[in-house]
Amino acid sequence: MPDIYCLLNHPLTPRQETELQNSFGAGQINYPPPEIKELWSKIPTARELTRVHLEPFTSWLKEAAPGDAVVLQGEFNATFTLVDFTLRKGLIPVCAVTERVSQEKREGEIGQKSSVFEHICFRRYRYFDELT
Repeated sequence: MPDIYCLLNHPLTPRQETELQNSFGAGQINYPPPEIKELWSKIPTARELTRVHLEPFTSWLKEAAPGDAVVLQGEFNATFTLVDFTLRKGLIPVCAVTERVSQEKREGEIGQKSSVFEHICFRRYRYFDELT
C-alpha cells in the first residue's frame, strides 16, 4: 500500500484524505517535520533557487518509495523542480484541483476581493509526452 507525502502550506481536509485513500490506495499520510514545513512556507525570493534551498525537501522525500504519491503545491518554481525530482525517483506527484468562486465589493476607490476555494480532485503531474 503506497504512502502519501504532503508538501503543502496547509493540512489536508478530511475529504482530501478520503480521496487520496480511495484514488491512490493510500496507506500512511506523512507531513514534513515542523522545520521543513516552515521552510516550505518561506521559499526565498532570490532570483535563483539553488540545490541548497531545495535540499531539505529532497532529503525528506528520500524516505518515500517508488509508487508513493506526493501532494506538491506551493511556490511555483520550487514546486516545478520538486515535481521533476519526484518523477525521476518513481514517485507519483499530484496537486489539488480547486474551483475558485470570487466576489468583489467596491466602495468608491477601494475594492475588496475574496475567494472561496472548493476542492474538486487530485490530479497527477505528468510529462507532456504522457498526455493523451
